[in-house]
Amino acid sequence: MDSDRLEAYIPKLESSFDHVVRVMAAAAAAYQEVAPGPKLSASQIIVLRALQSRGALQVSEVAGELTVTLSAATGLVDRLVKAGLAERERDLRDRRVVWVKITPEGESALAAALQRRRAAFRNMVRNLSAEDLERLCDILDRMG
Repeated sequence: MDSDRLEAYIPKLESSFDHVVRVMAAAAAAYQEVAPGPKLSASQIIVLRALQSRGALQVSEVAGELTVTLSAATGLVDRLVKAGLAERERDLRDRRVVWVKITPEGESALAAALQRRRAAFRNMVRNLSAEDLERLCDILDRMG
């Protein structure tokens, strides 16, 4: 698509994206009762999912997971540790290396957050056909 045609779509894309964000936030808030627990930001969910699936990570790997600076990742990890959702552990072979691990509380908070988010997704897409859902997933996968 040429850049002039692409530019014509940008305002509509912005509006559609804002709508999706509002609907997701409202649905997630409404489903807070479904799975009570700490509210997690999208970044916190991404990090906790990475820690859950890949195991302990260094802060630099957390930064790469989020595509943010090392200082931003450090701040996020600090907040997760303060909330008891993650912990830092020094490497026994190299004391300079610090690993970030998910805690059992982090596992529970992540499960609750994913339950709320999935309920919100179900609510958002309930009027879409299977073909529409396939198309939506395909488009989202090709973005970026």
